Amino acid sequence: MSDFLSKNEKLLEKPVIIFGTGRSGTTVISDIILHHEDLAWHSNWQELLPKSAAINYLRRAFDNGLWNITGMNTQNNKSLVNQVLFRPIERYDFWESITGPRIDFSRGFLLNERATEAERAHMRMHFAKMVKYQHRKRLAFKLTGPARMEYLLSVFPDAQFVQITREPVATVRSWLEIHWSNQMTEQLWWDGAYTEEEKVKAKELAKNPALFVAFQYKKLMETTALETAKLGADVYTARYEDFVKDASGFIANMMQHLGLPESKRVNAFMSKISVQNRNNRSAKSDKTAIDEDTKRKILEIVNG
Repeated sequence: MSDFLSKNEKLLEKPVIIFGTGRSGTTVISDIILHHEDLAWHSNWQELLPKSAAINYLRRAFDNGLWNITGMNTQNNKSLVNQVLFRPIERYDFWESITGPRIDFSRGFLLNERATEAERAHMRMHFAKMVKYQHRKRLAFKLTGPARMEYLLSVFPDAQFVQITREPVATVRSWLEIHWSNQMTEQLWWDGAYTEEEKVKAKELAKNPALFVAFQYKKLMETTALETAKLGADVYTARYEDFVKDASGFIANMMQHLGLPESKRVNAFMSKISVQNRNNRSAKSDKTAIDEDTKRKILEIVNG
C-alpha cells in the first residue's frame, strides 16, 4: 500500500453509493444528499479530465471557508453558470477510465465480477485523493442501471448502498420520454445477465418499446435483489413515492441511516427546489402515452 493511501484510508470508510434503475428519482435525491458538507463526489470537472486526481482541488475555489457555490444537476438547471460550477455528476468516461479496459463498467451487469488487487489499489488511491483534495470527510456517488454490487464491494467492502425505487409504469414512461430513449428501446442496453431464452423473449417484446423497457427494468430489479441476498450488503431501500410525499422526512431518515449529521447546506438546498410527484402527470406525447392494457402488460412482465 502506498504511503498516501495508508495515511488516508479513513477517507474511504463507508462510502455512500446511491443507485437505481434510472428514471427513478436518483438524480434529485442524490443532488440533495450530495450537498452535505462532509461528502466528496465525482464531478463534471472530473469527467472532463478522468485521469486527473488533481482536478478535485478545483472544488476549493467554489466551496471554502469564505463562500459555497455548488452547482446542481442540469436536468433542473441548464444555465451556462451551472455548467461551469463544480457539481456532482453521473457520467461514465471517468468510470471507464478508472476501472480499466478489463471491465465494461457503463454497460455491464458485472455479476460475479470482482476487481483485481491492482485495480482495487488504483481505484482506492484515486478516490482517496478525490476526497482529500476536495477537503471532505467521506466519499459518495450516484450510479444508475445495474447495482454492480459485488464489484463495488470488492473495492469498498464497507460501502453503504442506497437503492431508490419507483413505481414501474411511471419509470418505464419516463424512460420512453428521455432524449436518449433509443438506448433502451432499440437494444438490451446492459450486458451479462440475460439467458438465451430471455434474449429470445426480448426480441419478441422489442416491437413494443414500453414492454421492451419493462423487460429490462425487471432484470435490473431482479439482479439487484440477487446480489443483495448473496452479499448481505448494507442496502437502504427507499421509494420515490415516499420522497414526494415528505421530502424532508425522507432525507432525514436516509441521512440518519448513513450516519450523516444534520446539514444546513442540505436544508438550504431543499428549500430552493420544487419536489413534485411526476408519476401521474400526462404523457409528453401520444407516442409515450401508456394505455391501460399496456400498463397491465408492464406489470405482468415486472411481477411475472
